[in-house]
Amino acid sequence: MIKEKELKGLGGWLILVGIELFSYFFYIGYVIFSILNVVDFIDVWTQLLDPYSKMHTIHLGLFILGDMGLNCLLLLLNAYIIFLYFTKSYKFPNFFIIFSSSFIVFKLIERCWYLFIILPFEFEFSFIKDIVIAIIYTSIWIAYVLKSVRVKNTFVNGRHSEVTHSDIIS
Repeated sequence: MIKEKELKGLGGWLILVGIELFSYFFYIGYVIFSILNVVDFIDVWTQLLDPYSKMHTIHLGLFILGDMGLNCLLLLLNAYIIFLYFTKSYKFPNFFIIFSSSFIVFKLIERCWYLFIILPFEFEFSFIKDIVIAIIYTSIWIAYVLKSVRVKNTFVNGRHSEVTHSDIIS
């Protein structure tokens, strides 16, 4: 049987957390790039803001700006969390929980914007289903980060006292 003192390092289920962080990073980067690519930023943007254009709608412009801004913030936060992950900083668990929770809040905001600004008269069950799945998935990983002995033993760098969870138990 594995002793608790051996549960240290970026192994076990923490590998999946690292993979998740990188997949979020590439996903958010892809979303930002695809928004810039679809919008063909200068041409479409001027048509959105021109009051005489058929494409004119201030709400769509605000939606695009808000979506891009929130995605950029999430990308920066994700990059910082990846840094904390590999430096095994004691700040990682808290920032991971903040990032995971903010990702869900961002998705809720994005869905509300989409429903009320873009398609105010359409409602699909898939919107709620996606949010519920994300909440369940995130709750599992937050519970793991809060309860795991490996997480408590691994992310200790930068603390004033380098005492691990296993040292306290023995």
